Amino acid sequence: MRYRLRLLAAVGLVAASPALASAQDWIDSVFPSRSYDFGTVARGSKVHHSFQLVNTTNSEIHIASHQTKCGCTEVRIGATTIPPGTQTVIEAVIDTTKFSGPKASGLTLILDRPQYRQIDLNLNCFIRSDIMLSPGQADFGVVNRASKPMVDLTLNYTGGKADWAITKMQTLSPHVTARLNETGRSGGGQATYSMTVTLNPSTPTGFFKDEITLFTNDPTSPSIPVSVTANVQSTVTATPSVLTLGAVKPGEEIKKTLLVKSAQPFKVLGVKSNRNELSGSTAAGDTAKALHPVVVTLKAPTEAGPFHAILEVQSDVKDEPATKINAFATVIGN
Repeated sequence: MRYRLRLLAAVGLVAASPALASAQDWIDSVFPSRSYDFGTVARGSKVHHSFQLVNTTNSEIHIASHQTKCGCTEVRIGATTIPPGTQTVIEAVIDTTKFSGPKASGLTLILDRPQYRQIDLNLNCFIRSDIMLSPGQADFGVVNRASKPMVDLTLNYTGGKADWAITKMQTLSPHVTARLNETGRSGGGQATYSMTVTLNPSTPTGFFKDEITLFTNDPTSPSIPVSVTANVQSTVTATPSVLTLGAVKPGEEIKKTLLVKSAQPFKVLGVKSNRNELSGSTAAGDTAKALHPVVVTLKAPTEAGPFHAILEVQSDVKDEPATKINAFATVIGN
């Protein structure tokens, strides 16, 4: 009898292990990365990192809440409900003003669908107390993309190395232009730099993030990151910007109306989609006006599963990119 009980227990452990492995594979597949090291940063910096959550499952993922690991950390979550085949971003920010030396932080993300899970997203950095950045980031706030806004920052070095210098700068994208000037230096190994950061008209709309890297001649700290953030508003917007079409049957046709608007009258030059099943149209002979209704038509695919398409509305507003609308639906079987 004891032998049979031990054998049954062993069989139970073997049977349970694939389920545990499957659960771990599910977590690994939706989070490409769960940790990030900023390296060496200036004190006062607000450094940003975006963790991706990519729903590779066949079920909806829902973020119920989150908990930060330090009062120095702020979190911004793009979307809390992530349908299959879509993704969201968890933006984490560390404010280094009150710290120096090695710093570990991050957050715990709590999911309640499709299964309850607590996921640790970890951040690390080393904060230089002899390099101070003020303000801690180039934060433009809410801006119009065509206004070319500017932000001024100051970097102070007090490390005692007489020849310490910033040798060059580099941005991640062409949407940001930075200008750096040395404004002061003392024989005691102190230096001051002023930096002006400009947001170019090419910047895409929505939440924008970039980074300027300052390269130094100090081998112990060869580079210093400076975060750039903005909430860039478009001249032409759509309501809703995310079109939820719900559950549809294979081959079913449904229509929804969205509103495209601007502060000034404009014309709609065309509407296009990246999927043949989704289309949009405006009234024939539409004239310039501040508000245009766009009728969106979905002819559901014949195969069941999640459906995602992007609709683009092009206006005649100069230098304005097409307004993008994300459309989602779930095709259910008969």
